[in-house]
Amino acid sequence: MIVVYNKDTKQFVGVATRVFDNGRWREPTLEELYPDADRTKLGYLYVEDSPKYALRPDSWQFKLDENGVPVGIERKPMPPRIDLTTDAPDTDDDGLPELVADGKSKATIMAELKDATGKLFEQDLMLTFRTTGGTLSTRKVMTKGGKVALELTSSVETISVTVSASAEGVKEGSLSFEFMPPEERS
Repeated sequence: MIVVYNKDTKQFVGVATRVFDNGRWREPTLEELYPDADRTKLGYLYVEDSPKYALRPDSWQFKLDENGVPVGIERKPMPPRIDLTTDAPDTDDDGLPELVADGKSKATIMAELKDATGKLFEQDLMLTFRTTGGTLSTRKVMTKGGKVALELTSSVETISVTVSASAEGVKEGSLSFEFMPPEERS
C-alpha cells in the first residue's frame, strides 16, 4: 500500500492498495496515482496493505524521524475523555440517578479527565457544562488536578435530563438523570 503525503504540511494526501497488473500484484507508483501533480511536493511511504488506513484516516498520523521526515505510520494518541459521576441515588435500579422534581433538590456532579489508559489526566482544562433541564451551579469551570465538581438543581417538571461536559480536544462526557414526582403526603 502506498501512502502519499504533502512534504510541507506532513498531511495525508491519499492511499492506494496494491494493484493486480499482468497477472501479478505490485505497489502503485506516485506517477500513476498523481500524473499531473508537482511530485516535488509529494512524499510517499509503502506500508503493509491494510484497510484501516483508508477506512479511518483520521485515526493515524505519520511517525517522523528526528528531521521531521515521515518514516512510518502510527495510531494517533487517543484524546482524554470526561467521566461524569454523581452522588444522586438510583432508587429504582433503572440506571438513572434521580432527583425529586421540586425545584430545590440538588445532586453533586463530579467530572474527571482520564487518558486513554484510564489514568487521571492532571492537566487543568476549562470544561463547559450543559443540561437539558434543571439548573447547573456553573457552566464553565477549570479542573484542578483533572477533577471538578458542580451541582445540578432539579426543576419542577418530571422529566429525564442529560448533563454534558466538553472541552477542546477532549472526548465529551454525559450523565442522564430523572426528575421524579415528589411523594404525596397524606
